Amino acid sequence: MATFFTITLLVSCAGMALLLWLKRYELRTGRVFFAQVRPAVGAFFGGALGWIEHVLPVLVAQQARRAYVWGRAQLRATVAWVIIFAEGLLERTLHVLRRKTNVAHHGEASPFLREVAEHKKKLLEEREDQS
Repeated sequence: MATFFTITLLVSCAGMALLLWLKRYELRTGRVFFAQVRPAVGAFFGGALGWIEHVLPVLVAQQARRAYVWGRAQLRATVAWVIIFAEGLLERTLHVLRRKTNVAHHGEASPFLREVAEHKKKLLEEREDQS
């Protein structure tokens, strides 16, 4: 990479030295290189500069607005998808919880559970009597 930049620097320096030598030659002799071509080249570069200064910024601004609108639409769609996915996940979780907690009672309670319930009732009645 350093070699590339070094070569580019040397070529640039050589080109600048050539331009300075040509300008000095023109000033000494009064002869102008490419005199017929200079107005056309000046008009071309003037038009190109006008396009770069006026048209290109408008195009960039339009594309930036389009990219912003597209990005906002993509963000909305992504957020909506995430919300729908989360809602489905929550619904499935709720369904599983309902299925796990809704145990159907088959038959009567065991004698042990009846005895525990009676004891609990007795304790609650004693507490109410003491109050």
